[in-house]
Amino acid sequence: MDLYLKPSEISEIIGVEEGIISRTLERQDADIEPFLRVVSARLKEPGGSTQPQIQLRIDGLAPLIKRLSYNIPTDDIIENLSCQVIDITYLRETCAKLEADTQKLAAENAELRETIESFDAERTDWVSQIEGLKNKLAEERSKGWMDRLLKRDR
Repeated sequence: MDLYLKPSEISEIIGVEEGIISRTLERQDADIEPFLRVVSARLKEPGGSTQPQIQLRIDGLAPLIKRLSYNIPTDDIIENLSCQVIDITYLRETCAKLEADTQKLAAENAELRETIESFDAERTDWVSQIEGLKNKLAEERSKGWMDRLLKRDR
């Protein structure tokens, strides 16, 4: 799956004005051309017609930045890209922490399920004991006073 970016998205990523990026993409540079595609996009007006829009495949960012660096101070581009690298690194660390937490929680969940199962088994035992005692009590109640008295004398 290829990931294509609109000029506005490229602008957010590398910190260069969208107009400059659009003009650079429209020049049909031989280094950038293989990474471009044109799609139709609706205008924001209600009932608006479609207009062609240039998009750049993600792996075409390097040649685009190289081309842009001829006209734009590279300090801005480098600073923005370093911020992107920091963000990616932070996201990777966060993902690793979340995966570790997920594994811990899964282990704790399994342990709690085992505890619940043991409690359910214990409860089942208690219920059967209670049922046995209820049956004995019902038997004793059903006996007449004479049966109880004769049973005690024996």
